[in-house]
Amino acid sequence: MDFMDCRYYRKNYSRFLNGKLEGKERRLLLRHINECAECREELRIQYLMQEGMRRLEHGGTLDINSDFERMLFDVQKEISHERRRGLFLRVVMTVCLGVSYYFLVKGILG
Repeated sequence: MDFMDCRYYRKNYSRFLNGKLEGKERRLLLRHINECAECREELRIQYLMQEGMRRLEHGGTLDINSDFERMLFDVQKEISHERRRGLFLRVVMTVCLGVSYYFLVKGILG
């Protein structure tokens, strides 16, 4: 993996872990960490530190590695839902435009 790519994604780890990275940036970061073992491990370490501190303060369990993988799975599932929702909206808009165009042409040529 290109070091410049890795550096770009690493600066977004905190936003990703805090749920503030959205849309295309989130999808690209997730794809990158699935392809780059080094970045995935760095993200895992940041998750461990952040989540571990939070759980220690609130008395939670510390099965961080399983939780990290579950968090990544949940984000991937959410991205899939967003894509399907976007596709559905594009289809609905296309159908509406087609129907509108049909009635417009029919009215003009009528």
